[in-house]
Amino acid sequence: MKLFFETNVLSPLDHVVSSFNLELFQKLSPPLTKMKIVQFDGCLKGDEVKFYMSFLGVEQYWHSLILDDYKSPNEVYFIDIGKDLPWPFKAWHHKHIMRKIDEKQTVIIDEIEFECNSELLTLVFRPLLIGYFYYRKMIYKKVFNV
Repeated sequence: MKLFFETNVLSPLDHVVSSFNLELFQKLSPPLTKMKIVQFDGCLKGDEVKFYMSFLGVEQYWHSLILDDYKSPNEVYFIDIGKDLPWPFKAWHHKHIMRKIDEKQTVIIDEIEFECNSELLTLVFRPLLIGYFYYRKMIYKKVFNV
């Protein structure tokens, strides 16, 4: 299942890129969840992110690997893939793109491809992920539209 989200923010590309760090990652935690970060190396190829996410008292482990990264004057991206995913996820591929609109604006693009353990669960989790990424859009605007 593929999902695509764009968020325009009022910050230059360099500022947005430098802000994709542990502090932003923690702010992006979904509502009603607690996150315990085990490892956050960064957003470059080979970096890893490991954490426990607790929702309604149920704690699950998530381990992502940064598969690739790219940087040019007008675009920066990194791709994380799920190495060890919580139930019900079977596959996760997330491309984070930051693209310069002009000197004062950037568009943040989230391209997600995921699969759950069954087609039915994939369909059930689709609206939940859509809600979560709309929440992220609000956080991006709050952090970067200053």
